[in-house]
Amino acid sequence: MNIKSVSAIAFAICAGLSSAALFADPAKITQATEKTAIVFPDNIQGRPSYLRTIKARYDSPNAKIGELQQGWLCGRTGDIIWSVKLYNLFSPKLPSAFRTELEKAHYPIPKVSDAIFDEPKDKAKTGNELHVGMLIKEVSANLCAKSDGVLGGVYMKIFWQVYAPDAQKVVFETTTEGTYQPEGLDKTQVAGFFEKAFSVAARNFLAEQGFYDVVANTSVAEAKPVEAELLKLKATKPASESLVKNVTMLRSAVATVSGDLGSGSGFFVAAEGYLLTNYHVVGNAKFVKVKLPTGRELVGEVVRSDKARDVALVRTEPAGIQPMPVRTSEPNIGEDVFALGSPLGDKFSTTLTKGILSGYRNVEEKRYLQSDVAILPGNSGGPLLDGKGAVIGITVAGLGAKGLAGMNFFIPINEALTRLNVEFN
Repeated sequence: MNIKSVSAIAFAICAGLSSAALFADPAKITQATEKTAIVFPDNIQGRPSYLRTIKARYDSPNAKIGELQQGWLCGRTGDIIWSVKLYNLFSPKLPSAFRTELEKAHYPIPKVSDAIFDEPKDKAKTGNELHVGMLIKEVSANLCAKSDGVLGGVYMKIFWQVYAPDAQKVVFETTTEGTYQPEGLDKTQVAGFFEKAFSVAARNFLAEQGFYDVVANTSVAEAKPVEAELLKLKATKPASESLVKNVTMLRSAVATVSGDLGSGSGFFVAAEGYLLTNYHVVGNAKFVKVKLPTGRELVGEVVRSDKARDVALVRTEPAGIQPMPVRTSEPNIGEDVFALGSPLGDKFSTTLTKGILSGYRNVEEKRYLQSDVAILPGNSGGPLLDGKGAVIGITVAGLGAKGLAGMNFFIPINEALTRLNVEFN
Protein backbone atom coordinates (compact mmCIF):
# COMPACT_ATOMS: atom_id res chain seq x y z
CA MET A 1 0.00 0.00 0.00
CA ASN A 2 1.48 3.37 -0.91
CA ILE A 3 1.02 6.54 1.08
CA LYS A 4 -1.12 8.18 -1.62
CA SER A 5 -3.81 5.50 -1.49
CA VAL A 6 -3.90 5.68 2.29
CA SER A 7 -4.23 9.46 2.16
CA ALA A 8 -7.14 9.21 -0.26
CA ILE A 9 -9.03 6.95 2.10
CA ALA A 10 -8.09 9.10 5.05
CA PHE A 11 -9.57 12.13 3.27
CA ALA A 12 -12.83 10.24 2.77
CA ILE A 13 -13.26 9.22 6.40
CA CYS A 14 -11.78 12.07 8.40
CA ALA A 15 -12.89 15.55 9.35
CA GLY A 16 -11.38 18.32 11.41
CA LEU A 17 -7.77 17.54 10.57
CA SER A 18 -5.15 19.23 12.66
CA SER A 19 -1.38 19.35 12.71
CA ALA A 20 -1.13 18.86 16.48
CA ALA A 21 2.04 16.96 17.33
CA LEU A 22 0.26 14.35 19.45
CA PHE A 23 1.38 10.74 19.35
CA ALA A 24 -1.62 8.45 19.86
CA ASP A 25 -1.34 4.75 20.55
CA PRO A 26 -3.00 2.84 17.70
CA ALA A 27 -3.21 -0.22 19.94
CA LYS A 28 -5.97 1.32 22.09
CA ILE A 29 -9.05 -0.42 20.75
CA THR A 30 -11.86 -2.39 22.41
CA GLN A 31 -11.04 -6.09 22.38
CA ALA A 32 -13.73 -8.66 21.60
CA THR A 33 -13.34 -12.32 22.52
CA GLU A 34 -13.32 -14.51 19.43
CA LYS A 35 -15.32 -17.73 19.73
CA THR A 36 -15.10 -20.81 17.57
CA ALA A 37 -18.04 -21.17 15.24
CA ILE A 38 -20.16 -24.31 15.61
CA VAL A 39 -19.37 -26.60 12.69
CA PHE A 40 -22.62 -27.72 11.07
CA PRO A 41 -22.74 -31.54 10.64
CA ASP A 42 -22.67 -32.86 7.09
CA ASN A 43 -25.34 -35.46 7.89
CA ILE A 44 -28.00 -32.87 8.76
CA GLN A 45 -30.01 -31.05 6.08
CA GLY A 46 -30.32 -27.55 7.47
CA ARG A 47 -31.95 -24.38 6.23
CA PRO A 48 -29.78 -22.17 3.99
CA SER A 49 -29.21 -18.62 5.20
CA TYR A 50 -27.77 -15.44 3.78
CA LEU A 51 -27.15 -11.87 4.86
CA ARG A 52 -30.02 -9.92 3.37
CA THR A 53 -30.27 -6.67 5.34
CA ILE A 54 -27.45 -4.43 6.55
CA LYS A 55 -28.10 -1.33 8.63
CA ALA A 56 -26.00 1.04 10.71
CA ARG A 57 -26.85 3.32 13.59
CA TYR A 58 -25.48 6.85 13.59
CA ASP A 59 -25.65 8.57 16.98
CA SER A 60 -24.86 11.95 15.44
CA PRO A 61 -23.81 13.32 12.03
CA ASN A 62 -20.19 13.79 13.20
CA ALA A 63 -19.65 10.98 15.69
CA LYS A 64 -15.97 10.46 16.42
CA ILE A 65 -15.06 6.76 16.62
CA GLY A 66 -11.29 7.04 16.87
CA GLU A 67 -8.13 8.65 15.58
CA LEU A 68 -6.19 8.48 12.35
CA GLN A 69 -2.42 8.67 12.65
CA GLN A 70 0.28 8.73 10.04
CA GLY A 71 4.00 8.48 9.60
CA TRP A 72 6.88 6.75 11.36
CA LEU A 73 5.89 7.96 14.85
CA CYS A 74 2.13 7.65 14.20
CA GLY A 75 1.46 11.35 14.67
CA ARG A 76 -2.20 12.26 14.96
CA THR A 77 -3.64 13.73 11.77
CA GLY A 78 -7.34 13.78 12.59
CA ASP A 79 -10.45 12.02 13.82
CA ILE A 80 -12.15 9.04 12.21
CA ILE A 81 -15.80 9.99 11.75
CA TRP A 82 -18.58 7.38 11.64
CA SER A 83 -20.53 8.43 8.58
CA VAL A 84 -22.38 7.09 5.57
CA LYS A 85 -19.25 7.74 3.52
CA LEU A 86 -17.14 5.46 5.72
CA TYR A 87 -19.92 2.85 5.93
CA ASN A 88 -20.15 2.72 2.14
CA LEU A 89 -16.44 1.90 1.88
CA PHE A 90 -16.84 -1.58 3.35
CA SER A 91 -20.55 -2.48 3.61
CA PRO A 92 -20.93 -3.80 0.02
CA LYS A 93 -18.41 -6.55 0.85
CA LEU A 94 -20.17 -7.81 3.99
CA PRO A 95 -22.65 -10.27 2.34
CA SER A 96 -19.74 -12.02 0.64
CA ALA A 97 -17.73 -12.04 3.86
CA PHE A 98 -20.69 -13.53 5.73
CA ARG A 99 -21.11 -16.24 3.09
CA THR A 100 -17.41 -17.09 3.45
CA GLU A 101 -17.83 -17.60 7.20
CA LEU A 102 -20.88 -19.81 6.58
CA GLU A 103 -18.87 -21.96 4.16
CA LYS A 104 -15.96 -22.28 6.60
CA ALA A 105 -18.34 -23.61 9.27
CA HIS A 106 -20.09 -25.90 6.74
CA TYR A 107 -23.44 -24.13 7.16
CA PRO A 108 -25.83 -24.56 4.20
CA ILE A 109 -25.95 -21.62 1.81
CA PRO A 110 -28.45 -20.75 -0.94
CA LYS A 111 -27.75 -22.26 -4.33
CA VAL A 112 -27.17 -19.89 -7.21
CA SER A 113 -29.97 -20.38 -9.73
CA ASP A 114 -29.30 -20.80 -13.44
CA ALA A 115 -32.90 -19.83 -14.27
CA ILE A 116 -33.19 -17.32 -17.07
CA PHE A 117 -36.67 -16.16 -16.08
CA ASP A 118 -37.56 -14.61 -12.74
CA GLU A 119 -38.84 -16.81 -9.93
CA PRO A 120 -42.49 -16.31 -8.85
CA LYS A 121 -42.71 -13.42 -6.40
CA ASP A 122 -44.51 -15.47 -3.79
CA LYS A 123 -41.69 -18.00 -3.60
CA ALA A 124 -39.63 -15.67 -1.43
CA LYS A 125 -42.41 -15.75 1.19
CA THR A 126 -42.58 -19.53 1.41
CA GLY A 127 -39.00 -20.61 0.69
CA ASN A 128 -36.81 -22.50 3.13
CA GLU A 129 -34.08 -19.85 3.24
CA LEU A 130 -33.46 -17.84 6.39
CA HIS A 131 -32.94 -14.10 6.05
CA VAL A 132 -30.24 -12.66 8.28
CA GLY A 133 -30.32 -8.97 9.16
CA MET A 134 -27.68 -6.97 11.00
CA LEU A 135 -27.42 -3.56 12.61
CA ILE A 136 -24.02 -2.05 13.41
CA LYS A 137 -24.67 -0.58 16.86
CA GLU A 138 -21.14 0.46 17.87
CA VAL A 139 -17.86 0.91 16.06
CA SER A 140 -14.46 2.26 17.07
CA ALA A 141 -11.15 2.47 15.25
CA ASN A 142 -7.58 3.65 15.77
CA LEU A 143 -5.41 3.42 12.69
CA CYS A 144 -1.90 4.52 11.79
CA ALA A 145 -1.15 4.67 8.07
CA LYS A 146 2.49 4.09 7.12
CA SER A 147 4.17 3.86 3.75
CA ASP A 148 4.28 0.06 3.84
CA GLY A 149 1.08 -0.80 5.71
CA VAL A 150 -1.37 0.06 8.48
CA LEU A 151 -1.17 -0.36 12.26
CA GLY A 152 -4.08 -0.37 14.68
CA GLY A 153 -7.46 -2.01 14.86
CA VAL A 154 -11.23 -1.80 14.45
CA TYR A 155 -13.99 -2.93 16.83
CA MET A 156 -17.67 -3.58 16.00
CA LYS A 157 -20.77 -4.50 17.98
CA ILE A 158 -23.53 -5.97 15.80
CA PHE A 159 -27.15 -6.81 16.55
CA TRP A 160 -28.42 -9.78 14.50
CA GLN A 161 -31.87 -11.08 13.68
CA VAL A 162 -32.84 -14.21 11.76
CA TYR A 163 -36.18 -14.06 9.95
CA ALA A 164 -38.08 -17.08 8.61
CA PRO A 165 -40.23 -15.90 5.64
CA ASP A 166 -42.41 -19.01 5.73
CA ALA A 167 -43.23 -18.47 9.41
CA GLN A 168 -43.39 -14.67 8.97
CA LYS A 169 -41.48 -14.09 12.20
CA VAL A 170 -38.07 -13.54 13.74
CA VAL A 171 -36.84 -16.88 15.06
CA PHE A 172 -33.54 -15.80 16.64
CA GLU A 173 -31.72 -12.63 17.63
CA THR A 174 -28.48 -11.86 19.43
CA THR A 175 -25.63 -9.34 19.71
CA THR A 176 -21.98 -10.15 19.04
CA GLU A 177 -18.69 -8.27 18.91
CA GLY A 178 -15.66 -8.43 16.68
CA THR A 179 -12.16 -6.92 16.78
CA TYR A 180 -9.49 -7.00 14.10
CA GLN A 181 -6.06 -5.90 15.29
CA PRO A 182 -2.98 -7.43 13.65
CA GLU A 183 0.19 -7.60 15.72
CA GLY A 184 2.22 -5.67 13.17
CA LEU A 185 1.84 -3.86 9.88
CA ASP A 186 -1.00 -5.02 7.68
CA LYS A 187 -1.06 -4.27 3.97
CA THR A 188 -4.85 -4.41 3.95
CA GLN A 189 -6.60 -1.24 2.81
CA VAL A 190 -8.09 0.79 5.67
CA ALA A 191 -11.61 -0.31 4.73
CA GLY A 192 -10.45 -3.92 5.00
CA PHE A 193 -9.94 -3.50 8.76
CA PHE A 194 -13.69 -2.89 9.13
CA GLU A 195 -14.53 -5.90 6.95
CA LYS A 196 -12.26 -8.18 8.99
CA ALA A 197 -13.69 -6.91 12.30
CA PHE A 198 -17.11 -7.78 10.88
CA SER A 199 -15.90 -11.28 9.99
CA VAL A 200 -14.92 -11.87 13.62
CA ALA A 201 -18.37 -10.70 14.77
CA ALA A 202 -19.91 -13.02 12.15
CA ARG A 203 -17.90 -15.99 13.44
CA ASN A 204 -19.12 -15.20 16.95
CA PHE A 205 -22.66 -15.14 15.56
CA LEU A 206 -22.15 -18.58 14.02
CA ALA A 207 -20.93 -19.78 17.44
CA GLU A 208 -24.36 -19.05 18.96
CA GLN A 209 -26.34 -22.20 19.76
CA GLY A 210 -29.56 -20.37 18.90
CA PHE A 211 -28.47 -19.81 15.31
CA TYR A 212 -27.46 -23.45 14.93
CA ASP A 213 -30.86 -24.51 16.26
CA VAL A 214 -32.90 -22.46 13.75
CA VAL A 215 -30.73 -23.66 10.84
CA ALA A 216 -31.17 -27.27 11.96
CA ASN A 217 -34.95 -26.85 12.33
CA THR A 218 -36.23 -27.51 8.80
CA SER A 219 -39.83 -27.58 10.07
CA VAL A 220 -41.49 -24.21 10.58
CA ALA A 221 -43.51 -25.61 13.46
CA GLU A 222 -40.30 -26.38 15.38
CA ALA A 223 -38.93 -22.85 15.08
CA LYS A 224 -39.60 -21.08 18.35
CA PRO A 225 -40.34 -17.33 18.40
CA VAL A 226 -38.28 -14.95 20.44
CA GLU A 227 -39.81 -14.51 23.89
CA ALA A 228 -39.38 -11.00 25.23
CA GLU A 229 -38.47 -10.49 28.88
CA LEU A 230 -40.14 -7.78 30.96
CA LEU A 231 -38.83 -4.39 29.87
CA LYS A 232 -38.97 -1.72 32.58
CA LEU A 233 -38.90 1.90 31.43
CA LYS A 234 -38.77 5.09 33.44
CA ALA A 235 -42.15 6.82 33.47
CA THR A 236 -42.58 10.47 32.55
CA LYS A 237 -44.31 12.55 35.21
CA PRO A 238 -47.83 13.60 34.10
CA ALA A 239 -48.41 17.31 33.52
CA SER A 240 -50.39 19.30 36.07
CA GLU A 241 -51.73 21.69 33.43
CA SER A 242 -54.08 21.14 30.53
CA LEU A 243 -52.88 19.72 27.23
CA VAL A 244 -53.12 23.08 25.47
CA LYS A 245 -50.38 24.45 27.76
CA ASN A 246 -47.98 21.66 26.74
CA VAL A 247 -49.03 20.99 23.16
CA THR A 248 -45.67 22.07 21.68
CA MET A 249 -43.77 19.57 23.80
CA LEU A 250 -46.29 16.82 23.06
CA ARG A 251 -46.13 17.41 19.31
CA SER A 252 -42.33 17.09 19.40
CA ALA A 253 -42.73 13.53 20.75
CA VAL A 254 -44.79 12.36 17.75
CA ALA A 255 -42.93 11.01 14.72
CA THR A 256 -43.75 9.72 11.25
CA VAL A 257 -42.80 6.05 10.96
CA SER A 258 -42.14 4.55 7.52
CA GLY A 259 -42.05 0.77 7.13
CA ASP A 260 -42.52 -1.82 4.39
CA LEU A 261 -46.21 -1.06 3.88
CA GLY A 262 -46.20 2.74 3.94
CA SER A 263 -46.14 5.32 6.70
CA GLY A 264 -47.97 5.92 9.95
CA SER A 265 -47.39 7.60 13.28
CA GLY A 266 -45.52 6.77 16.44
CA PHE A 267 -44.76 8.47 19.75
CA PHE A 268 -41.86 8.42 22.19
CA VAL A 269 -42.57 7.00 25.66
CA ALA A 270 -39.04 6.75 27.10
CA ALA A 271 -35.94 8.92 26.96
CA GLU A 272 -33.83 5.95 25.78
CA GLY A 273 -35.45 6.26 22.35
CA TYR A 274 -38.43 3.90 22.70
CA LEU A 275 -41.58 4.71 20.77
CA LEU A 276 -44.88 2.92 20.25
CA THR A 277 -46.74 2.39 16.97
CA ASN A 278 -48.93 -0.19 15.21
CA TYR A 279 -47.71 -3.51 13.91
CA HIS A 280 -49.43 -2.79 10.60
CA VAL A 281 -47.26 0.35 10.26
CA VAL A 282 -43.92 -1.49 10.59
CA GLY A 283 -45.09 -4.74 8.96
CA ASN A 284 -42.34 -7.33 8.76
CA ALA A 285 -39.59 -4.70 8.63
CA LYS A 286 -36.90 -5.04 11.26
CA PHE A 287 -35.71 -1.49 10.72
CA VAL A 288 -37.87 1.53 9.90
CA LYS A 289 -37.38 5.22 9.22
CA VAL A 290 -38.45 7.54 12.00
CA LYS A 291 -38.85 11.19 10.99
CA LEU A 292 -39.12 13.81 13.71
CA PRO A 293 -41.18 17.02 13.36
CA THR A 294 -37.88 18.91 12.96
CA GLY A 295 -37.13 16.94 9.79
CA ARG A 296 -34.39 14.86 11.41
CA GLU A 297 -34.48 11.20 10.35
CA LEU A 298 -33.48 8.30 12.58
CA VAL A 299 -33.12 4.57 12.05
CA GLY A 300 -35.63 2.71 14.21
CA GLU A 301 -35.17 -0.91 15.24
CA VAL A 302 -38.38 -2.89 15.77
CA VAL A 303 -37.52 -4.54 19.08
CA ARG A 304 -40.94 -5.99 19.98
CA SER A 305 -44.24 -6.49 18.21
CA ASP A 306 -47.56 -8.26 18.56
CA LYS A 307 -49.41 -8.80 15.31
CA ALA A 308 -52.62 -9.99 16.96
CA ARG A 309 -52.97 -6.79 19.03
CA ASP A 310 -51.44 -4.64 16.27
CA VAL A 311 -48.78 -2.99 18.44
CA ALA A 312 -45.02 -2.55 18.06
CA LEU A 313 -42.16 -1.09 20.07
CA VAL A 314 -39.42 0.67 18.12
CA ARG A 315 -36.10 1.95 19.47
CA THR A 316 -34.00 4.73 18.01
CA GLU A 317 -30.95 6.48 19.35
CA PRO A 318 -31.81 8.90 22.19
CA ALA A 319 -33.25 11.92 20.38
CA GLY A 320 -33.28 14.39 23.27
CA ILE A 321 -37.09 14.53 23.22
CA GLN A 322 -39.34 14.73 26.27
CA PRO A 323 -41.34 11.46 26.12
CA MET A 324 -45.07 11.36 26.65
CA PRO A 325 -46.52 10.37 30.03
CA VAL A 326 -48.60 7.20 30.11
CA ARG A 327 -51.87 7.06 32.09
CA THR A 328 -52.33 3.79 33.95
CA SER A 329 -55.91 4.42 35.09
CA GLU A 330 -58.74 4.03 32.58
CA PRO A 331 -60.43 7.21 31.33
CA ASN A 332 -64.13 7.84 31.86
CA ILE A 333 -66.69 7.92 29.08
CA GLY A 334 -67.37 11.55 28.15
CA GLU A 335 -63.82 12.78 28.84
CA ASP A 336 -62.22 15.08 26.28
CA VAL A 337 -59.61 13.24 24.22
CA PHE A 338 -57.09 14.36 21.62
CA ALA A 339 -55.40 12.53 18.74
CA LEU A 340 -51.93 13.43 17.46
CA GLY A 341 -50.44 11.98 14.31
CA SER A 342 -49.52 12.28 10.65
CA PRO A 343 -52.78 11.93 8.69
CA LEU A 344 -52.15 11.39 4.98
CA GLY A 345 -48.39 11.26 5.54
CA ASP A 346 -45.51 13.44 6.70
CA LYS A 347 -46.93 16.60 5.07
CA PHE A 348 -49.51 16.88 7.85
CA SER A 349 -47.39 15.58 10.73
CA THR A 350 -48.31 16.44 14.36
CA THR A 351 -51.93 17.27 13.44
CA LEU A 352 -54.04 17.65 16.61
CA THR A 353 -57.77 16.83 16.69
CA LYS A 354 -60.28 16.80 19.57
CA GLY A 355 -63.25 14.64 20.54
CA ILE A 356 -64.74 12.75 23.47
CA LEU A 357 -64.37 9.20 24.68
CA SER A 358 -67.56 7.58 23.40
CA GLY A 359 -67.26 4.15 25.00
CA TYR A 360 -65.45 0.83 25.36
CA ARG A 361 -66.10 -1.76 22.66
CA ASN A 362 -65.28 -5.42 22.06
CA VAL A 363 -64.62 -6.19 18.40
CA GLU A 364 -63.54 -9.72 17.41
CA GLU A 365 -62.76 -10.49 21.06
CA LYS A 366 -60.48 -7.46 21.37
CA ARG A 367 -61.16 -4.44 23.56
CA TYR A 368 -61.01 -0.92 22.12
CA LEU A 369 -61.64 2.68 23.09
CA GLN A 370 -64.21 4.38 20.84
CA SER A 371 -64.12 8.11 20.11
CA ASP A 372 -65.44 10.64 17.63
CA VAL A 373 -62.03 12.35 17.47
CA ALA A 374 -61.11 12.80 13.80
CA ILE A 375 -58.47 10.47 12.35
CA LEU A 376 -57.39 9.59 8.82
CA PRO A 377 -54.99 7.08 7.21
CA GLY A 378 -51.55 7.95 8.55
CA ASN A 379 -52.83 8.51 12.08
CA SER A 380 -52.29 4.80 12.77
CA GLY A 381 -49.83 4.29 15.58
CA GLY A 382 -50.29 7.78 17.00
CA PRO A 383 -51.35 8.54 20.57
CA LEU A 384 -54.82 9.19 21.96
CA LEU A 385 -54.37 11.66 24.84
CA ASP A 386 -56.46 12.75 27.78
CA GLY A 387 -57.07 16.38 28.73
CA LYS A 388 -53.62 16.72 30.35
CA GLY A 389 -51.68 15.10 27.53
CA ALA A 390 -51.21 11.61 28.99
CA VAL A 391 -51.45 8.64 26.63
CA ILE A 392 -54.58 6.52 27.05
CA GLY A 393 -54.60 4.69 23.72
CA ILE A 394 -52.99 4.02 20.34
CA THR A 395 -54.82 4.89 17.11
CA VAL A 396 -55.61 1.75 15.14
CA ALA A 397 -58.70 2.16 12.91
CA GLY A 398 -61.29 4.69 11.79
CA LEU A 399 -64.61 4.11 10.11
CA GLY A 400 -65.53 7.76 9.63
CA ALA A 401 -64.46 7.59 6.00
CA LYS A 402 -67.24 5.01 5.46
CA GLY A 403 -69.91 7.36 6.72
CA LEU A 404 -69.91 6.04 10.29
CA ALA A 405 -69.25 9.21 12.27
CA GLY A 406 -67.60 8.70 15.64
CA MET A 407 -66.67 5.09 14.91
CA ASN A 408 -62.94 5.43 15.48
CA PHE A 409 -61.07 2.88 17.55
CA PHE A 410 -57.99 2.94 19.76
CA ILE A 411 -56.02 0.24 21.57
CA PRO A 412 -56.06 0.83 25.35
CA ILE A 413 -52.50 1.72 26.31
CA ASN A 414 -52.37 -0.71 29.24
CA GLU A 415 -53.31 -3.63 26.99
CA ALA A 416 -50.70 -2.61 24.42
CA LEU A 417 -47.98 -2.51 27.08
CA THR A 418 -49.06 -5.86 28.49
CA ARG A 419 -48.84 -7.55 25.09
CA LEU A 420 -45.36 -6.07 24.54
CA ASN A 421 -44.32 -6.98 28.12
CA VAL A 422 -43.39 -3.38 28.92
CA GLU A 423 -43.80 -1.78 32.33
CA PHE A 424 -43.31 1.80 33.55
CA ASN A 425 -41.95 2.62 36.99
